[in-house]
Amino acid sequence: MASEGRPGTPSLAFSGNDRSAARWFGSQTGWWESHYLGAVDSIVDFLAGDGIGLEGKRLVDLGCGDGTITLGLAQRTAAASVLGLDLQPVDAEWLAAEARRNGVAADAPTLRFEECEAQHLPVEDSSLDLVTAWSVFEHVAEPGAVLAELHRVLRPDGLLFIQIWPMWFSEHGSHLWPWFDQGFAHLRLSDVALRSEVRARCHPPELAEAMLDLYDSCSRVSLDDLGHQILESGFFLAKVEVDAPPVHIPAELQHLPVSLLTTAGVRLLAVRH
Repeated sequence: MASEGRPGTPSLAFSGNDRSAARWFGSQTGWWESHYLGAVDSIVDFLAGDGIGLEGKRLVDLGCGDGTITLGLAQRTAAASVLGLDLQPVDAEWLAAEARRNGVAADAPTLRFEECEAQHLPVEDSSLDLVTAWSVFEHVAEPGAVLAELHRVLRPDGLLFIQIWPMWFSEHGSHLWPWFDQGFAHLRLSDVALRSEVRARCHPPELAEAMLDLYDSCSRVSLDDLGHQILESGFFLAKVEVDAPPVHIPAELQHLPVSLLTTAGVRLLAVRH
């Protein structure tokens, strides 16, 4: 459910091609392990901590991106159905090739992928048991509208799992950390200076523009803002785990709230009223 990039231009950040920012990250060492294995384990373990299993559940993986996590949820859990939804079509050939390269099947009988609109999902009312959204809401332009749509498709007492990393005001909130030695570049530098640095350091030029498109897609939502919108959308906020590792605060950012600068990410579970 990421935003669609800079106004008037197609998204270079998330489109399923070799020039996108998403594809660059997906090609980095450890991506498959951290998503097909690590992200799925994180979701399963977070739910299991409250005695919740995925067996027999009807599940949507919202903002499924390249489909790696969605495939893992379908293959590595006993969910009854797993539907991956995204604004961009999943590159099935790339996903199949990555699956084969990592020694797993490229499909599952419970798995489907579909395109969707940000605020309209091709899902019937009250038909889902669980929605997962991994590294999605930091790119959602209108969280309240998306949450309202999730409330529509989840059954009463249905579950919403959200993971965000990185939060905007955190050390790596720009999503541009591979090109900066110091954290908080997006808060320390002017917008013009940041774009100039990315274009100077990131090659080829098409990749630099894709990374800046990814940067432009980032919302400024804080954890408090998101929590408020979750409640306003008819959910009960049941469980929250904040990722807040030690971080050095630059002198020029001393005026900003410590809670914003130190909250790197979050996993949370909300229940539909």
